[in-house]
Amino acid sequence: MKTLLWEPAIYEHKAALIGRTPLEVAMSAGLLADAVVKEHEVYRADYLTVGLDVYNIEAEALGAVITAPSTDACPDLAGELYDLAALPESLDLPDIPTTGRFSLLIEAAERARDVIGDAARIRVAASGPITIAAKLVGAEPLILSLCMQDGNAVRLLEFTTCMAEAWCGCLRDRGLEAVVFDSMAAPPMFSPDLFREHVLPLHRRVMHVLEATAQAERELVIGGDTTPIAGLLPDSGANVLLCDYAADAGAFRDALGDDTGVHVRRNVSPARLAAEPPAVVG
Repeated sequence: MKTLLWEPAIYEHKAALIGRTPLEVAMSAGLLADAVVKEHEVYRADYLTVGLDVYNIEAEALGAVITAPSTDACPDLAGELYDLAALPESLDLPDIPTTGRFSLLIEAAERARDVIGDAARIRVAASGPITIAAKLVGAEPLILSLCMQDGNAVRLLEFTTCMAEAWCGCLRDRGLEAVVFDSMAAPPMFSPDLFREHVLPLHRRVMHVLEATAQAERELVIGGDTTPIAGLLPDSGANVLLCDYAADAGAFRDALGDDTGVHVRRNVSPARLAAEPPAVVG
């Protein structure tokens, strides 16, 4: 019998576990470490992700402004940093890990690991190249540019891929594992053909960094119904994939195919967890 591993997706809820606001936890290595430790105490997960507003880290390091509209809201960008049609002449990578919150995440992961030890697998969140680009300029301009073949999106994606590679490489150099999130690459935003041409080669590059540095489990998280691209995902180099609750598990499995050597993580709908528990009889 196969062992089912427990990997809840807990981000801003981390803050509630220790009675602090998401913004406070996102901006403090100590609080984030405390929240990850508390997450392990409460949920006893097999895998823990160090990160709260996971899709903001790279854009913030480039100069984007972070805001939180309310005390219980997850921090987000105040707006896009660039106009895709008027990108800066020079796109320079930030100094990783000294710029922004990269070092904060490293410190939080190391602190949590010191407490939790081998009781759970601790990984640090890293954004994939599509989502970094979409956060910087907006998803619609990015996709339209790829369809129009004007070169702007391709140039930006080369930059964001280099950034994702650098961050993952930095984590591996510190003895930490990365989990890559790239949900902006999901259908229907990206068709299978667009994904195959413009996304898959970039994911291969990022996953190659993890494979070349001996990270055994290389998880690629793309939320939404990824059934239309499931057959392509094993070619990304990831060996752990997400089948989100929006997808039919049977259809996803059929599209993924057999003998892929890939493990699949299945998300449960939050609505099920929020429902009233069944009455206990007897």
